[in-house]
Amino acid sequence: MAVITMSRQFGSHAVEVAERLCQDLNLVAFDKRLMARVASEIGLSENELIDYSEDQYKQRGFLDALFRRSRPLGEVSSWTGGSRAGYERVVTVLDEEQAIRLVRAAVLAAHERGNVLIIGRGGQAILEGKPNTLHVRLVAPFESRVHLVMQQQGLSPAQARRLIQEHDEATREYLRNFHHIDVDDPTLYDLVLNVQRLGIEGTVQLIKQAVAQFEIQTA
Repeated sequence: MAVITMSRQFGSHAVEVAERLCQDLNLVAFDKRLMARVASEIGLSENELIDYSEDQYKQRGFLDALFRRSRPLGEVSSWTGGSRAGYERVVTVLDEEQAIRLVRAAVLAAHERGNVLIIGRGGQAILEGKPNTLHVRLVAPFESRVHLVMQQQGLSPAQARRLIQEHDEATREYLRNFHHIDVDDPTLYDLVLNVQRLGIEGTVQLIKQAVAQFEIQTA
């Protein structure tokens, strides 16, 4: 019933590590499809879920930050009334705070199911102190991340550096605003692993060893 939360720096081979862990440990990756599967368990329809992670987050402008404005993200439609009085379509606009509450509820429901890998989305904060949960952070030196992003996305060095910086700042702001944590605080994690030093295989093996140790301790 292992649950892993994975925080990662952009360009730290997190996708490859996550795919290996899901394959080797028979985990399900927490994504929009899994959110749809758990929606009914938390009393929501699929169209009420907005998968609002740090990957979709855009840094706030000065006025948004100053006045703590919550920006609209999408609309949810529902029908009210009955066959006699007629039905009326009601549209509700979901803002950031509401979307975060939905993601939190889905993460907690996924944790109850077990055998899930939760990448980003404040999982280290939402599931802090939860049993059978391993919190992992993947990091890598900045220049190795630049090299990987250049290769994967066909960018120039300057473009890759700018993209990484934007992702890092958006993640830091997302977690600070909505979960009140500092993503770089090592005490949030059970493992902080340098993928560039360990390699993908070494990183996967260390995480699997930690999961096995957790299972021994809770047996």
